[in-house]
Amino acid sequence: MRVRHATSRTAVTAATALAILSGSVCLTGAGAQTAAADSRATLPISADWPRGEMVVDGVHRHVFISDPKTGSVVVADYTGKAVARITGETGGTGLALSKDSATLYVALPDADAISAVDTVTFKETARYATGANTAPLDLALAGDRLWFGYGAYARGGGNLGSLDLSGPEPTVTLDQSGGVPWESAPQLTTGGGVLLAGSKDRSPEELTVYDISSGTAQQRAHRTEIMPESLGGQEDLAVSPDGDEIITANGTEDSVTTLRPDLFRGKDTRTLQIQGEPNAVEYAPNGALAVGVRYGRGTDTYVYRPGDTRATRFISTGLYNSVQPHGLAWAPDSSRLFILTTDGAGGKNLVLRSIDDATKAATSLKASAPAKAPLDKKLTLTGTFAFVLPELPGSLPIEVTRTDLASPKGKPLGTRTVWLSRDREFKIEDTPAAGGKVTYTLRYPGDATHAPTTATTTVTVPRNKTTLTLAANAKTVVRGKTATLTAKLGRTWKERKVSVYAQPAGGAKKLLRTATVDRTGKLVITYKVTKNTTFTAVYGGDARTEPTQAATTIKARTR
Repeated sequence: MRVRHATSRTAVTAATALAILSGSVCLTGAGAQTAAADSRATLPISADWPRGEMVVDGVHRHVFISDPKTGSVVVADYTGKAVARITGETGGTGLALSKDSATLYVALPDADAISAVDTVTFKETARYATGANTAPLDLALAGDRLWFGYGAYARGGGNLGSLDLSGPEPTVTLDQSGGVPWESAPQLTTGGGVLLAGSKDRSPEELTVYDISSGTAQQRAHRTEIMPESLGGQEDLAVSPDGDEIITANGTEDSVTTLRPDLFRGKDTRTLQIQGEPNAVEYAPNGALAVGVRYGRGTDTYVYRPGDTRATRFISTGLYNSVQPHGLAWAPDSSRLFILTTDGAGGKNLVLRSIDDATKAATSLKASAPAKAPLDKKLTLTGTFAFVLPELPGSLPIEVTRTDLASPKGKPLGTRTVWLSRDREFKIEDTPAAGGKVTYTLRYPGDATHAPTTATTTVTVPRNKTTLTLAANAKTVVRGKTATLTAKLGRTWKERKVSVYAQPAGGAKKLLRTATVDRTGKLVITYKVTKNTTFTAVYGGDARTEPTQAATTIKARTR
C-alpha cells in the first residue's frame, strides 16, 4: 500500500469526533493532539506476525495502523498514542486514504472485499466485494481508481485489480496484471502517474511499472532479479512523487541502489550507504526519502534529500527496536516521519514513533559561560555547533532568552546574528541585570535544511550586599512590660520589606510583623516580654540585593 497522504478537507475537532463514536468503534484514549517534538507510544498491537500497514491523515492528524490478527485498525494521534480502534475489519491489511481524507479504504483478504470507513466517525460506510477467492491484500490510490493486489500462491497466483470510484456505483475490474505471472498478491505503490507493483518476501524479486494514466494498467517495464537465499526478498518498495526514481528494500546489507522508471540502474541512479538490513522505504511528498533497517548498528532510519547519497538525518530508535516492514509513513506536509518499531528485546507490542522535522538535518548546540560573573558587567556566552551535513551557513540567527530573579519566566533578549568560526563556534555578549542563578537559553530556529536546536548555560551572579540591624530599647525588661525594637535596612534595589520574628525561650518562632520600612529604612515594633526572647529581623532580598538578617535578645526579669 502507498499514497499515504490526504490534506484537503475541513477538519472536525477531535472532541466532536470522539463524542460520536459508536457501533464498530472502540475508544482507547483522548482526542487528537499536536506533538511539539519527537514522541513515542506503545500501541495495542502485538508484534507477532502477520503485521499490517500504516497511512497518515493530515487533515484530522491521525495515523491508521491495520492489525490483521484482530481484524481491526488502530487509530493513533500525532504523538503516537492510540485513541481508537476500528473493529470488524476481517483480516484487514492494506490501507489507503481518499484524496479528500474523508474515507479510509481497508483491504479485507479474509472477506474478499475492500471496506470504506469514515475518518471522522470511524464507522464502516460501505464494503465492496472483489470476487470469490480474490483475497485483496495491498492498496494504492491514483485519481479515482483504487488499485489492489490480490490472490495467493495457493489460489493459483496473484494478479492486479482496480476499484473505479468515479461513478455512483464503484465497479471492480480484475485481471489487469498485463501478463505478469505474479506468484501471490503484489505489493503496490503509486507516484508520478505510474503504478509500481512488486513481489513480496520472495525470490526471484519481480518489479513491474504500469502506466495508469488511461485508467487501465499498461505495462511499461518489468524486471526479475534473483536474490541470495539468505535474503528474504523485497519487503517494501516506493516510487518518488515525480515518478522518476524507484527504490526497493530487500535486506541487502550496507547499501541500497535506486532504479530508473525503466527499472535499470545507471549514472542517474544513486547508491545509498547504510548499515543494517533495509526493510522499509518511503518518499515524502517533498521528495525526501526515508530508509528503515532491521538490526541497525546505531541508526535505524536514514533520511535523504532528493538526489543525495549521504543521509542528512540519522534516527536511532534504541537497542533491539527494529523498524517494521512497511513501517515508515510521512505526514502530508513532509514535516513529520512516523516509524513503526518493536519495543526492545522483550517488548510484546509495536511502538509508533513520531519524528519532527525529519527531512531536516539534526543540529546539536552546546552553550557555555563563565561560572561566575559580576553584576552590571558584560559577560561572554560561547555557542558551539556539532558538525552536520549539509554544513551550516557562515552566519545565522540565534534567539537569546535570559531567565533570572527579575524575569523568572524568561526575558527574550532578541535575535542575534552570529558568525561561525571554522570550529562552528560563536560568541554573544550580555550584561546581567539581576543576580543569583542566571540561565541563558540559546535557540537556533533552523532553516530549510537544518532542524531547530536549543542549548542552555547558567551563570552565578553575586548580588549586592546590604545592611540590616535590629536594636531594642533595653537589654532587659521587667516581665510583662513592653519593649520597643527597631529594624533598620540599608540600601537595596526594589524590595524594602522586613519581617520580624520572636522566639520566647522554649517556645516556637512566631512572625510579629512584615512591613515596608519607612523613608529612613526603619521598622518599629513593640512586644510584651514574658520570657527571655530572641528577636530576628529578616530581609528576603530582591533580584539585585542579597538576603540578610539580624538578631537580638531581650531578657525578662522579675523586678
